[in-house]
Amino acid sequence: MLLRDFELSRITPELLKIDQPVPWPIYDEFGKLLMAKGAILRSDRQKEVLTRVGLFAREIKPDPESLIPQPVRFRRKVNPFAEFDELCLKLEETFKLIEKDKVPNPGVVKKRVYDIATHIQGLTEYDADALLGAVHLADQFPYHVHHPMQMAVLSELIMERLQVEQEVRLSVLAAALTCNLAMNPYQQRLHQQKQPLNDQQRAVIEKHPEQSRQKLEAVGVDDVLWLELVAQHHEKLDGTGYPRGLKDEDIRREARVLALADVYTAMVTPRPYRNPIKHKDSLKNIFTQRGSKFDSKLTLLFLNELGLYPPGVYVRLNNGELAVVVGRTPDPKSPLVASVKKPDGDLFLSPRRRNTGSQNFAIKSACNVNERIKINPATLWGIDAIRLSNSPDLC
Repeated sequence: MLLRDFELSRITPELLKIDQPVPWPIYDEFGKLLMAKGAILRSDRQKEVLTRVGLFAREIKPDPESLIPQPVRFRRKVNPFAEFDELCLKLEETFKLIEKDKVPNPGVVKKRVYDIATHIQGLTEYDADALLGAVHLADQFPYHVHHPMQMAVLSELIMERLQVEQEVRLSVLAAALTCNLAMNPYQQRLHQQKQPLNDQQRAVIEKHPEQSRQKLEAVGVDDVLWLELVAQHHEKLDGTGYPRGLKDEDIRREARVLALADVYTAMVTPRPYRNPIKHKDSLKNIFTQRGSKFDSKLTLLFLNELGLYPPGVYVRLNNGELAVVVGRTPDPKSPLVASVKKPDGDLFLSPRRRNTGSQNFAIKSACNVNERIKINPATLWGIDAIRLSNSPDLC
């Protein structure tokens, strides 16, 4: 044990007894060990010397709160989109580590997932609208990597709104990032499949929450709440979920949050066999199932947090411009947007910020996927595209 884990205190005569073992290690003022714990005190002279120059080390019990990983704090400007991409790469590497034949050292997977989770928390606090933009715009990573990152961002927004304590939030984010772990080997194939699922595939899907929990246990994850949420993230209030068909209060509140994030992001993500479902239709679908499949209060909170037009969604304005939502406002019908294409179809040299509260720039409709254009999201948000956090800018 290191001396910094102890508090040195002056020895008084009544603490030492002749022919008795000393109850703690004794040091001099420079930290040199004079007598080990359990050594026998043999004489009055020895007692006198130790009383005069000795110090005993009392172990300092760490505050449990201080051991809980905290959200990352950014001291300088960063590009949330580049950071999001970097976290996707880290998650992909973590999945590869889990799938290796050799079991990683205890605690490694837990530490890596917590690290991604605390960075997501920091980025959400730094610029939540940009993170929501990444949820709707990022498309360069495979579904099994991008989808859990989307879930984690949305879950963090809800956890923050509910003011959930950090220890629980970490478990929720870790569960969001790993709840589909057992599906990873099949995900790409299923993602591209155009035919209906066969019975064998459906059985694989319905078993994956429990199998994901088992995989995490096998690599040393011992966070009980994390594991429980992974097992429950596909349960529904009416008992139609899986794998156990839990109902109502048998499903943890945190698992209900994950279910909302999972369903929404699955719907708005494009598949080879279909275009993404329009975000408004996705929100309407969730809204109509509140109280039956989804928790009513959490559903309303979730929808209110996203707004009618979440950041990252393409919209057409009354004046004919094509724009991307870049910020939420107190009015859910009038978000801040960045116009990228003129009414005549020509592109703006640089995005133009528009206040959709103005009649001319009001949102006329959400756009179909084929109306979108390829553009660096950092440009839409006016952010330097260079990833800055390679330099020591974290607290």
